[in-house]
Amino acid sequence: MKIDSLSEKLILYFVLLGMGAIMVVSTVSFYSTKEALMSRTFDQLTSLRIVKKKQIEQFYSDREREIRLMAELGKPTTGPAYRLPGQYFSFFYVLDKDKIVALGRLSDTNSAPLPVIPETSLIKLREQLESKSVVLLDMVRDNRQQFPYQLMAAKIPATGKDITTTGNILILAVSIEAVNAIMLNNDPLSGLGLSGETYLVGDDFLMRSTSRFQPNSILQTKVKTQSVVDAVNGMTGTITTNDYRNIPVLSSFDIIDVPGLKWAILSEIDVKEAMVPIYETRTRILLLSAILTIIFFGIVFLISRRITKPLNRLRNATVSLGKGVYSLDLPVDSMDEIGALTESFNTMARQIKEKTTELQMERFGRMRSVFDGEEMERQRLSRELHDGIGQSLIAIKLRLENLLYQDGNEIRNSIQELKNYFDQIIDEVRRISNNLMPSVLEVFSIPIAFRNLFSETEEHSNLRIHFEAKGNFDDLNKKIKTYIYRLTQEALNNIVKHAESKEVWVYLTRDTDQLRLVIRDDGKGFSPETLGAEAGNGIHNMRERASLLQGQITIHSIPLKGTTITLDVPIITTYVKNQDFPRG
Repeated sequence: MKIDSLSEKLILYFVLLGMGAIMVVSTVSFYSTKEALMSRTFDQLTSLRIVKKKQIEQFYSDREREIRLMAELGKPTTGPAYRLPGQYFSFFYVLDKDKIVALGRLSDTNSAPLPVIPETSLIKLREQLESKSVVLLDMVRDNRQQFPYQLMAAKIPATGKDITTTGNILILAVSIEAVNAIMLNNDPLSGLGLSGETYLVGDDFLMRSTSRFQPNSILQTKVKTQSVVDAVNGMTGTITTNDYRNIPVLSSFDIIDVPGLKWAILSEIDVKEAMVPIYETRTRILLLSAILTIIFFGIVFLISRRITKPLNRLRNATVSLGKGVYSLDLPVDSMDEIGALTESFNTMARQIKEKTTELQMERFGRMRSVFDGEEMERQRLSRELHDGIGQSLIAIKLRLENLLYQDGNEIRNSIQELKNYFDQIIDEVRRISNNLMPSVLEVFSIPIAFRNLFSETEEHSNLRIHFEAKGNFDDLNKKIKTYIYRLTQEALNNIVKHAESKEVWVYLTRDTDQLRLVIRDDGKGFSPETLGAEAGNGIHNMRERASLLQGQITIHSIPLKGTTITLDVPIITTYVKNQDFPRG
């Protein structure tokens, strides 16, 4: 769609500008809001992760204290006096050397068979208890029942109340359900929403707590994500990554501080759910931007109409001015910039009308000068033909008539005289032809044409002309050479007729971007104050030729001390060969 109206362009420009500004503000607002919401979500996940971490660490610290108490008693108990409810420990073993001498359940609700502890685990417990009072092993899976369990062991001291168990080892199985009760949370109002969860992962990248989305995931689901790798390597922080389901999540990770365990704890929520408030904010921003754009468009439309109405009036007046209608006087409706522009237009119209009148008068004057110059050239040519060639032809005619009355020897002498007369006529014709259009300009450079001109001038006057040329003049076109030649010829004619000079100095120099012509004589000179009043067509023609060359001519004269004419012409690409005429 082509838009020509100024009002339409203003509306388009302002609307685009306004929409751009609104889009920038909206984009900055959206990304600022997004960053703030993402930061808040990460902070919320980190808070939940810290809380769960402290609970897990406190849980194992309490279990360590309880197993110490039970070891001091010499046997396990579920009695309320020691506040050892069965949900924390599921079963126990008493190890005497390499044999289990006692075992039993600590929870009446658990009816599953007791797991068979591998001999390797018993040896590992006994070795670690040599340097520690309490040992906590990582979770393992029972080979027979395929359910996970975790062992904690402590030495039964010699001061135990049950002497039969003195020196043995008490082994308790930590309740996995108690760990899951801390970590697993399906409440959407807990801060984890519908897709968030907090879970534990061991350094073998297997889960140590139940997944919210995958049951029986302990020691079954592998979680080798970037968060787990960073946490296992001792780092703490937040990251956006894919979880064990290959779903993009916001993740906050750390490693728990429990002796004997190297577990990573993670709090995560799906990016899609975390971005819901951000998408709602984006929708509100887009809706608000659309409303602001419509309001802005209406305001711009009204303002543009008010601005463009006087401008359209100015445009129509300018078209009329271009058609030659100069009698224009537009009303000024305001005192702002448009009012000042209207007033300036009215002033310009009046000045154009005045300048047009002046140009017409100047054109008439120039045409008169051209016609006068042509008439003077005709008169000069007529005089030269009459006084020169005409007189010579009359003399030849008389000599030819006398041949009828002469004898042989006298005829021979008369013919020789006639031959001399013809030579003079030929030279005179050549001189007149050369003055009209010097052929040397077409064949040779302008310095050679100047030398021919100066030689002829010296032959027909009492002047002594000194000429010096510097630079390369071969690339000047015919028009430029002709104008400079004619200007120099006009200056010499003025010197011969009016200056009463004996010597003339002419300097022609060419630089890269300028040509300079200096003509100086030792004549009587004149007063600069009388130049305008006494200047004839000669000086006027020189100025006209200089203006056509886009040059500048200066005439400096002092009475009784001579006159200096200086012409400076800029050398531009329109002056080189193969160009017909200089353009302004």
